[in-house]
Amino acid sequence: MDLGFDETEQMIRVSGAEFLAQEAGPALARSGDVEAFWRQVSELGWPGLAIPETHGGAGMGLAALGVLIEQWGAHLGQGPLFESSVLVAPLLEQAADERLAKEILPAIGDGSGSAAVAILEESAKWRSDDIHTAAVRTDTGWAITGEKRFVSYGESCANVLVAARTGDGADDISLFLVDRSSDGISSESLDHASGAPMSVLRFNETTVDEGRLVGEINSGCPLIESLMLRGAAFQSIQLAGLGRRVLEITTDYVKDRHQFGVPIGAFQAVQHHLADMAVSVRRVEHLARQAVWSVAEDSPEAEANVARAKMAASGLIPEVCWTAHQCHGAIGFTQEHDLHLYTRHALSWAAEFGDATVHSDRLASSLDLS
Repeated sequence: MDLGFDETEQMIRVSGAEFLAQEAGPALARSGDVEAFWRQVSELGWPGLAIPETHGGAGMGLAALGVLIEQWGAHLGQGPLFESSVLVAPLLEQAADERLAKEILPAIGDGSGSAAVAILEESAKWRSDDIHTAAVRTDTGWAITGEKRFVSYGESCANVLVAARTGDGADDISLFLVDRSSDGISSESLDHASGAPMSVLRFNETTVDEGRLVGEINSGCPLIESLMLRGAAFQSIQLAGLGRRVLEITTDYVKDRHQFGVPIGAFQAVQHHLADMAVSVRRVEHLARQAVWSVAEDSPEAEANVARAKMAASGLIPEVCWTAHQCHGAIGFTQEHDLHLYTRHALSWAAEFGDATVHSDRLASSLDLS
């Protein structure tokens, strides 16, 4: 396993960082003008980076997408790239029938047909027994009834991947790709710490064609597990990118901020803070890149590698942000300063797809230690 960047990945990394530094960052996070930004992202072909060429994508694979997502996190990229290209598209490649894949993947790839994920419910847990939304057979397919929470880009997407109970067994869960414009879907916006558009989606006997079933009936749990594993790996790399950017911002600040006639970076206590931040960021970068590689290569060690990465990213990157606030002093705690935008995103991403405690348990289980 080589965790360095090859020539193509280095090109993605550099060009992605340059574009996002200019077009995204705190200014975009504050403005919320996602639509115009998403058009630019789509024109660059980023949503289709990992989608196979047979379905209109670039066919560069998940490892290349991970390089881009690291920069996306560093510059607070906005839009459904994570939801559509990291979560839904690979799942459709894995489990959807060819007709559905041919219909949906090209639209995801060109940015015109984004997708959201609606799995979590009131408990906000990924366990099958916490899924109460139900799908009942009809003459033409299925009717879905229930409520999904914490659906990112759930109000603006073209399709929603919905997990619903389709049998009496504990794991009788199936996945459906629901057209967002279908009758019987209502939504409610949620205030979210990161500022990202989040919503509750309610389904009231929403009809879904048989062809929109993703995978086999009652086979949704393994698919949800693969989605969570991939989401945790890519959320780790996104947190690594954010942590690196916070370290850069803080380093620049302590060089410029003077006290007692010298830069505050000259004081040993501040240097210790920066050293601790650098070690934490580098550790997360290494583990996260290893996790993304493991998922991309379908490695048998993927579960353990992802658990290590997400445990470290969820635990360390928020601490990097809090240390950055301390180094900045009072100005770092104001709304006018940009630092809080990174901290809000870090806290949000640290909790998504399982926090450090969840992945500590998953690591122990994968190593037969529990």
